[in-house]
Amino acid sequence: MASTPPPPRTALRRLLLVLLIAAGVLLYARGWTVTDISLDEVGDVGRQDAVGRAMRELLSPDIFDQERESQTVLTGFQFNCEEGDGQGLIQAAPTDGSPYITVSPTCGSRNDIVTVEGFNFRAGAVGQLRWVPPNGQSRPLDVLDVGTDGYFKTEVEVPSIRGGSGIHEIEMEGSWPIGSPYFSATTNEVFTKMVETVFLALMATTLALPLSIIFGFLASRNLMRLIHVPLGSILLAFVLLPVGWLLGSLLLGPIGQLGVRIGTGDFSGTGAAALILFASSVTAGTAKRREFDLSGDRLRSIGISLIALIVGIFLVGLFGGMAITLSQALPQSTDADFNSFNETFRALGQFVQTTGMDIGNLSETLGQLVQLSITAIAGIAGAVYLSSLTGKLARDWMRHLALSQSHILGGVLGLFGGALLLSGVALTGTWAALLGLIAPVIAASLGGQVLEMLYRRFIEGDTDGKRLRLTFQERATLQFVRLLGTVVAFLVTFIWLDIGRGIVDGRLPVEDIVAIAGLSIQTFVLKAAIIGGVLGLVGGALAGIHQQIPIGMSAYEVTRTILNTLRSIEPLIMGIVFVIWVGIGPFAGVLALTLHSIASLGKLYSEQTEGIDPGPLEAMQATGATWLQMVVYGVVPQVVPPFIAFTLYRWDINVRMSTIIGFVGGGGIGFLLSQQINLLRYSDAGVAVLAIAIVVSVLDYASATIRERMI
Repeated sequence: MASTPPPPRTALRRLLLVLLIAAGVLLYARGWTVTDISLDEVGDVGRQDAVGRAMRELLSPDIFDQERESQTVLTGFQFNCEEGDGQGLIQAAPTDGSPYITVSPTCGSRNDIVTVEGFNFRAGAVGQLRWVPPNGQSRPLDVLDVGTDGYFKTEVEVPSIRGGSGIHEIEMEGSWPIGSPYFSATTNEVFTKMVETVFLALMATTLALPLSIIFGFLASRNLMRLIHVPLGSILLAFVLLPVGWLLGSLLLGPIGQLGVRIGTGDFSGTGAAALILFASSVTAGTAKRREFDLSGDRLRSIGISLIALIVGIFLVGLFGGMAITLSQALPQSTDADFNSFNETFRALGQFVQTTGMDIGNLSETLGQLVQLSITAIAGIAGAVYLSSLTGKLARDWMRHLALSQSHILGGVLGLFGGALLLSGVALTGTWAALLGLIAPVIAASLGGQVLEMLYRRFIEGDTDGKRLRLTFQERATLQFVRLLGTVVAFLVTFIWLDIGRGIVDGRLPVEDIVAIAGLSIQTFVLKAAIIGGVLGLVGGALAGIHQQIPIGMSAYEVTRTILNTLRSIEPLIMGIVFVIWVGIGPFAGVLALTLHSIASLGKLYSEQTEGIDPGPLEAMQATGATWLQMVVYGVVPQVVPPFIAFTLYRWDINVRMSTIIGFVGGGGIGFLLSQQINLLRYSDAGVAVLAIAIVVSVLDYASATIRERMI
């Protein structure tokens, strides 16, 4: 019976499989060539000896040391002698049984091989054989072990010495341990650096934790897709951000500086501080009354929040000043004329000095950080407060606007908001050439949305933009229109702002200044503001202030982009940059690991948050809970255990990564290990490698135990 031929589809699959296998082999062969995999160097005898010696020393770490005694014996050797000379240089065996060495022959020239024998040495001693020319600059020949009978024998080569004719000496120094062993100086140094490494990783992990949690929630799709805000509120809040920043810096900044001065002992502003606190208490007491109408309650609520903001900025400055005062008090705690109260500070200072915990340094750093940043903190607080307050006050007013008024106001706010957005982005492009690409990218995003809205309104007649049921052809057309708008806006911005100048030539924008209404504006920034204003005007006018914007998804995309960008940069590169900035030391390592930990933990936290049970969130949303309430009561209880596990795991990772950071000067055990390897001190490097393995294992077991108890 004849066999049935395979169907055409089966034959095609087999052919495709064969072609895929052939393509895979070709690609693998290309990869083998590109990566220069070769066994030629591996077979080199010199390289085998070198790697063997390195591995032997790494596996023979210099952990312990011991006191040693030694004995040195010399014998003569005639260098560049003629036949028959130098026979009288042979050392006879001593009658008292003391150690001695002999050399045969007793004369010779460079590169000759001579035999050296030793007698009556201490059994088991380690000997260092050296060649000592007449000028006294000895050269090592060999390291050998003395036998149990006190005898050794070895062959050495006469070294090449110019002008060295005459009597040379061969020296044998035998040494042996005495007393009990103790940790070597290398071990003590490695222990100190290992402690520094553990705390370096701990500081990086804890500093990254707050921002990682925030980014983790912002990068969670299931949470951010719930946030929709009217376009008018977004634009109004965004336009008022610089105004709030300016008012906060000018009005709240001096209040924060006042708190710093009072905290440092300058009580010249005590009256103003008392007035602030008194006003706060009076306002809070008034807030308890209920006989006011709704408008009075709202005004009173605004007053309370404003007073709380003022007092908060003042307390932040006061904390910074008190931290500086504390740092100045701790070093003085050893003075003999302290009263009984300050005896406590003296005891604390002695304890701190004994344990190595520099609380004064920590306090001074925190205080200086607050002192330097209090104006910026006040500006940020003012911007957030004014934007949120105006949004709340204008929300009801905007809700009652007519449709035409809504579109007009949307166009006005879009004009200012778009101009402000792209001009601010363009300012970053004046700092580095590659950052100039951000402006065309944002313009492209706006351009795609604007052209889509134009098409919906004037081509399809969808005036409100709420038509949801679209055919495949309509969806494809909208995607093409959006893509067309994106490309056109990108090209226009790219060409008009001359971004190619920075990308190709690596040059910053030309600093042409234009004076407008008494303000000096750079031409590059002005052009970006015009593009953003036009796009914002058209988009805002078409959408109107009542249009619900998925601001949460926009924040999600931005956060994901930031996390992916930070995670794509290796900590080693970050370490190099921070070493240039803050200098060689563990501080650079802390900053590098902190930045990378924020990106890594943010991604892990977000993925864990996206995998939670949606049931509690849906139930809370049905009862009218706010987004923040859903996060606090529906998300946090579910993610605390895995967050703890991820944080401990990241600490473990940072301990290992700090080793690599140390190779570029980031402090810790890695810096010491790089020095030892560069100096070919592999036995010392073996101690560092062993310490790293022990600490990583201990941290792994400790984190597993903590997770088991807490999760």
